[in-house]
Amino acid sequence: MVDLVIGVGNEIRGDDRAGLAVIDALAGKGSAALLMRSDGDPLEMIDAWQGLSSVILVDAVSSGSPVGTIHRIDVGDGPLPTMLASRSTHLFGIGEAVELARTLDRLPPSLIVYGIEGSRFAPGSDMSRPVAESVTTVVEELASLLEGAHA
Repeated sequence: MVDLVIGVGNEIRGDDRAGLAVIDALAGKGSAALLMRSDGDPLEMIDAWQGLSSVILVDAVSSGSPVGTIHRIDVGDGPLPTMLASRSTHLFGIGEAVELARTLDRLPPSLIVYGIEGSRFAPGSDMSRPVAESVTTVVEELASLLEGAHA
């Protein structure tokens, strides 16, 4: 059962809206899991998942993979890959938040990161078509997962 889905992003930076768009779409489907929009503040995210068993984090990434690629990483398997951990349009990236939580022994038992590969991160840019398509794919996958967990 997934307790919380966190979408990380910035509304005005094109593809960086991906995580927020996933949360907005899941909210429209009436998800039973808690849904949270985040600007990437690591302490806010760590506090939000404190005491929960299963958390999913969704953010746009820039690792050099083709735009629209969906990376799915189980944080329990170890640190986030370097290519995903250090690239972010936020002050601190999800990699830093995850590793800070790991250091503080505040990771939930299950934490899955969905990183949607983006390319347009300039202020005022539109979300690219490949990222928008990947947002739809992630929403469908998570909606199915959440529905199955709460049926």
